[in-house]
Amino acid sequence: MTTAATSGTSTLTLALVAGFAGSGKSEAGKLLAAATGWAMLDKDTLTRPMTEQLLRALDGDPDDRHSATYLEQARPLEYECLMKAAWENLECGISAVLVAPFLSEASDARWTSRVMRRCRRLGARFEMLWVDSDVESMHERLISRNASRDTWKLAHWPTYTAGIDLGLRPVVTHHLVDNRLTSARPLAEQVEAVAQRLLGAA
Repeated sequence: MTTAATSGTSTLTLALVAGFAGSGKSEAGKLLAAATGWAMLDKDTLTRPMTEQLLRALDGDPDDRHSATYLEQARPLEYECLMKAAWENLECGISAVLVAPFLSEASDARWTSRVMRRCRRLGARFEMLWVDSDVESMHERLISRNASRDTWKLAHWPTYTAGIDLGLRPVVTHHLVDNRLTSARPLAEQVEAVAQRLLGAA
């Protein structure tokens, strides 16, 4: 795999790694960051303690990411924190890999247009990697990682999966990674190929 030491100078880049819970976004993001030498910014890592404490303060369930309290009070703050961290890196000339679901954002042409315009003002390019999976693969990963934030999803799995659209794709041109357990190519190999394309286009 290409490393920061061997990748050389690359074009300033904001790379979003998006997908549903359990799709393997964090692993893909780490692989991409390691291959390119870019900063790794994971929404959960940056904001989880804040989100859990905020939900408790609002008499909500700290592990429920589907309640109105989370969606209206906490989620906007999570993405605001993530994007502010990204912009600060880009302003310092440091490319960044952002890991988060980006479900509503990726399908919102106005949101993506605003982000792309700001990237252009900073002399950066905008890239998106969508980590695709299926219900069985996501369920197995959520069980395996045993994270408290997945408690609601696993306890209400039929309800959760009935409310998601696995055919969802970003409205902008993107790199598609197949991370189903039945995929013919390992995730690391696919992300490495994306990294090489990005570094080669610099």
